[in-house]
Amino acid sequence: MINSNITKSNRLLVVTPTLGDSPYLDATVRSVMTLGLDIVHVLSVPAAKCELLQRRYPHAVVVADRGKNMGLYGALNAAFDHAPKEWDWFTYINDDDCLLLGYAVAFKKHISSARPEAVMYGAVDLIDEEERVLSRIAVEGTPAWFPAVLSLGISPLSQQGNTFSRKVVRKIGYFNPELRLCGDFDFWLRAYAQGFAFKYYNIPVGQFRLRKGQLSSDTRQTLQEQEEILRKHLPLRCSPFLALIAKWRFRMLNLPKYLGRMKTHGLRSSYTVLAEGVAK
Repeated sequence: MINSNITKSNRLLVVTPTLGDSPYLDATVRSVMTLGLDIVHVLSVPAAKCELLQRRYPHAVVVADRGKNMGLYGALNAAFDHAPKEWDWFTYINDDDCLLLGYAVAFKKHISSARPEAVMYGAVDLIDEEERVLSRIAVEGTPAWFPAVLSLGISPLSQQGNTFSRKVVRKIGYFNPELRLCGDFDFWLRAYAQGFAFKYYNIPVGQFRLRKGQLSSDTRQTLQEQEEILRKHLPLRCSPFLALIAKWRFRMLNLPKYLGRMKTHGLRSSYTVLAEGVAK
């Protein structure tokens, strides 16, 4: 059960679910270590690899995940169960992605507010296996427009760097391990649907790496899961007129990102770039 004790500091719980064999795991761990924040970094790993990875990363807290059948989101839930009690904010970063120094800038700015919003998010770059930036992911910076943007089949934010207060985690509970690809989408949407405030920082906070064989390349199942999650947590849809406004507003606000993607990838959508990028 998620511990309900709250401290008065701003300690950040960072969780990395990993099987321990990602060639990018060192880079992911290093990206967390160099943030210069008060962090407890938890690696949620197969039980058989706990001892090995604890020796490899002595600074981290290594815990056993919930087994292969429970997947990524079961591993995150195991981290909630076994993490040290003293933390105030939570984010997770996969073992092939990275947090950027801009994350620390955004986080410090966020917690310096007298009443920081319950959820923080920022800009995220798509990178390839050689660390090259492919494009910046389009994002909706005004949370009030989330429902309208979602009605267009567009996810308004990316997972990397999303940060939740402990109050949010206590309220909405665990990740849904029944989901294969979109447990993070379900997690933040539950927070949004329950009225928690979101705050966007136009600062690069993370990198999402495209690589061969990653689950997120299954765009058909991703869209199917997202639609099911929307029906469950945010069933009301906006009017066609509002959807049209949201569409053009989103496009105009993200125009520099679209132009950057078009320069590299032509007129292909972000889903196409994702699917093709991991197939190369």
